[in-house]
Amino acid sequence: AAGVILAKSATLKAQDGNPLPRFVNKIPLGDDACQGSVNSEGLPNHGIDYYISSEAVEKLTSYGKPYIVSLSGLSLDDNLEMLGRAMQVDGIAGIELNLACPNIPGKPTMAYDFEQMEKVLEAVTTHPHFSAKPLGVKLAPYFDMPFFDTAAKILAKFKISYVVCINTIGNALFVDPEKECAVIAPKGGYGGLGGGYVKQTALANIRMISLKLAEHGRPDIDVIGAGGVASGTDAFEMILCGAKAVQVGTCHWTEGAGCFARIASELEAIMKRKGYTSIEEFR
Repeated sequence: AAGVILAKSATLKAQDGNPLPRFVNKIPLGDDACQGSVNSEGLPNHGIDYYISSEAVEKLTSYGKPYIVSLSGLSLDDNLEMLGRAMQVDGIAGIELNLACPNIPGKPTMAYDFEQMEKVLEAVTTHPHFSAKPLGVKLAPYFDMPFFDTAAKILAKFKISYVVCINTIGNALFVDPEKECAVIAPKGGYGGLGGGYVKQTALANIRMISLKLAEHGRPDIDVIGAGGVASGTDAFEMILCGAKAVQVGTCHWTEGAGCFARIASELEAIMKRKGYTSIEEFR
């Protein structure tokens, strides 16, 4: 029931990521909420050449779903190099540029540095191969109202197809009172907060970015919701706030791929009960 296959964010070269343990999920938040998670993965991945290889592309497109490659280079040059390679590979439906990873030691979250974000988008959208495939951008969560407007104003300048709201909330700390230490090892125990903990923040970002993009003349940029989706109700709420589609992370870690069909079935049941035949009728 998944609509799209999105690869793990790739760096130019393969890397192991941060020391273990670096991810904890199944943090209970009550019966009606997606379980919470905290992670400081550090972008472990096989490197861009793996995700754009003929073997990977053929396997993932065999499921009949669009395949999107995610880029999270450690420098602008890395992102441009990966973009050039991925844009020329048949079978890849689109590119997602991750501007929101909070878990790389010594690397600030790019989506919070608006001057840098604008420079990166300028370089990416003027790349010789940019127009070959649709490109989306994954954003960090914003909290202050002026930040929503500033981010949307920058995004509206460029020919991007979609934005994802949101990545994890950076620098949460979970303590194990028995072991008297943090539950994850990297960065002194600080990690990105995800799952049910962030759903309301995600809803606010989806709503505000949608409104601000329209105000700045770009209602054509789709907003994808992410953060705390574990049920049809969660997906319905994100669509109500303006999401064109949703991503599922923590719940997929916890439940496995079966969560996609279940969430889709629950969403369909809600729509039938309310008399909707299309998400555009209530988005």
